[in-house]
Amino acid sequence: MLGLGIGIYFFGAIEIGIFPVVIATLFLMMVAFMVGRRRPILKYLFLAIMFVCTGYGVALYRVASLDTPVLKKELRPISLSGTVENVHLYEDGKIRLTLRDTVIPGISPLRYVNVRVNKFEQMPYKGDKVEIRAGLMPPPGPSMPDDYDYARQVWFNGIGAVGYSVSPLIIVERNENSFRAFDQFRQRMAERVKEAIPGDAGTLAAALITGIRGGMPEILAEAMRNAGLAHLLAISGLHMGLLCGVVFFAARFAFSLSQKLALNYPVKKWAAVIAGFAGLGYLFISGASIPTIRAFIMVIIVFLGVLTDRKAISLRLVAIAATVILIITPEALIGVSFQMSFAAVIALVVVFERFGKNFLAKFRGDNGFRQKIIYFIVGSLFTSLIAELAIAPFALYHFNKVVLFGLLANLIAMPVMGSWVMPWIVVTLVLMPFGLEKLALVPMSWGLEVIMATAYWVSGLPGATLEIPAIDLRALVCLVIGALWLSIWKLRWR
Repeated sequence: MLGLGIGIYFFGAIEIGIFPVVIATLFLMMVAFMVGRRRPILKYLFLAIMFVCTGYGVALYRVASLDTPVLKKELRPISLSGTVENVHLYEDGKIRLTLRDTVIPGISPLRYVNVRVNKFEQMPYKGDKVEIRAGLMPPPGPSMPDDYDYARQVWFNGIGAVGYSVSPLIIVERNENSFRAFDQFRQRMAERVKEAIPGDAGTLAAALITGIRGGMPEILAEAMRNAGLAHLLAISGLHMGLLCGVVFFAARFAFSLSQKLALNYPVKKWAAVIAGFAGLGYLFISGASIPTIRAFIMVIIVFLGVLTDRKAISLRLVAIAATVILIITPEALIGVSFQMSFAAVIALVVVFERFGKNFLAKFRGDNGFRQKIIYFIVGSLFTSLIAELAIAPFALYHFNKVVLFGLLANLIAMPVMGSWVMPWIVVTLVLMPFGLEKLALVPMSWGLEVIMATAYWVSGLPGATLEIPAIDLRALVCLVIGALWLSIWKLRWR
């Protein structure tokens, strides 16, 4: 209901001011509590409408609080200065700078400006003050009705203009505070990884460890997308879950080697605390993007469930994470990242809740090693199938494309990622302070080569992708409501 209210605002179905929304929300809350236990159906009905109003109000407040100034018209190359907020490295060695506190002659101050820089002598870092001559223009809108709206996306990021440089970048003043040190730390980590593993595998390894994807060949990124492996490129729930899971089970195994500790102390809870701190460290090292923050919230809730002896994996976990994100950044609802990741997670949690116990009982039982391997393969196939079906409507709506052999690619790549690559990432992070990261990066590259080979092979198969006209927004909304209806209710009348 919170998301429904946000969606109603963003798609302009109704226009209401902030004060009527606040009054309606408070009124509905009072009525719901007054009705109380006497009429539970009415109580939940009023609460549902209240949350719709809350979602609308949250989105309305978010837009009003941002009020990003936007450049009115295109400007010919002009000298400008500002402070570096973010640096993105392209495959060809060029960079894109996000500048804040920009000073543009004759133009009112803009919050952020994106500029593509072709020539620079020294790599700029966050906090550096720079000067450059660049042409600027307002962020472009959708190329056709209902197409991806780049202007709206960057507006929520505070970006009021985009442009290109026509002169070399001049660094006026270096920033010497902790932000620059940390930004340099991440950049040096990525460079050390690429030095240890040359080629595309090094670029992929740097992306998985630090979140810096600069320099990745477009042909590799396209192959990963067409093979259904694009989720491996963005650090999100998969990576955070695998890393924290590796640390959790490794710590628990290490504690259980001592009979005294295993029998007298809650070593499982100790392992959960250690894995939580490992996830926090990975969050900062990988750049703390929105998908990574979302994954970290969910992982922490899982470990809180372990600490409090409560069921960790449930739809409540998904609901808490989604609610936190929607309240802080309601615009995430209309982004493909939020939609696809939560669709996959909801589908997997629902299936796990209803069928997981029986499957895990067979997997953990007295069956032989061969039988467990079969169950593992079947489980991987079934998991990939559920996730692919869950994200298919969103892929159709946003990309007009469906990946047909994602099951095959994930069946090969996911076991390699989970059982080989991610453990070596943990070892790499442990060895890197001692300068011994190459001992772990080299064997990790073997797994990355398998993943890349799988991506190229599967994406090159005849009919690997199916391109069709985009589905209508109303159809997507109906699919989402129907899927949530089947997922949330547990009674027979669902």
